[in-house]
This record gives sequence, structure tokens and C-alpha cells, in this order.
Amino acid sequence: MKILVPVLLVLACVSPVFAQASVAAPAQKRDPNYPLQVLILGRNTSHDPNGGFWVWGSADLFSGQEEQGFEYQSDCGQLFTVSYADNRFSARWKKSNEQLEIVVSKVGTGKSEKCEMKAELKQFVYEFDPGQQGHVITRPLTSSAPAAPSGSSSNR
Repeated sequence: MKILVPVLLVLACVSPVFAQASVAAPAQKRDPNYPLQVLILGRNTSHDPNGGFWVWGSADLFSGQEEQGFEYQSDCGQLFTVSYADNRFSARWKKSNEQLEIVVSKVGTGKSEKCEMKAELKQFVYEFDPGQQGHVITRPLTSSAPAAPSGSSSNR
């Protein structure tokens, strides 16, 4: 009983937050206007005092053969699914090396929409630890070049 009461209190506080959330998966079709790909490896959520929430975590950004890890934060009302293998979100830079716009599909609806996330590029790549299910580790970049040229912008 001592454990049950705190668990119920936490669920009562968290439930309204997730009731407003949509679960977002990568869109089935790739949009050529979104040439980058994002692999979400970690996701956390926080409750906003105004009744909303924001999501943050770790991801990898793919541009052609190059990949680079980044930390993200978003308040667009989407709970991004953790991605595996080639199940990646299509993306483009909204503000070069600072803010990405990704294409998400609301699970269960098939409808796609855009969502913005702040991005902080890292000098390593995230990957799942093969020895522990779900545990994320880092490895050094194989190239020193960032995933996007620092002077480019894809604002369309």
C-alpha cells in the first residue's frame, strides 16, 4: 500500500500531459525537400506548468554517408518514437546547425505534419550498446565534418 499511493499520485499528475500528446513516428514516404534523416535513440519528457509538455533526448543526424550525434529539445506536442535501424525521420535545417524541422506521422492516423526541434550537435555519434538492451553509448566521429555545412539554411 505504501508503494501504491505514490505510484497513483505520479500517474494522476502525468496522465493529463500524455492525454494531450500525439505519438509521432517517421513518415512512411520520404519527402525530397527533407534530405536529412534523424534516428531518435533517447526520449525524455517534462511537464509544462501551462498544461503542455516538452520532449528532449539524444539522436543521430544522417546526411548522405555522414552521421553525427545531437541533443534535441522540442515542444511541438509530439512524443517521438525511439527509432531503430532504417526507421528514421526525414528532416532539414530550419536554422543551420541549431534547429531542425522533421516530418512526423501521427501513429494511428497516417497523417504527416512538421515539427521543429532545437539541435545541439556533438562531436560523437550515439548508438545502442549491443550488450545491454536499450542502453545508449557514444563513439567518436569518423569524420570531423558536421552533418550540415555551417553556412547553409534550408528555410523554404
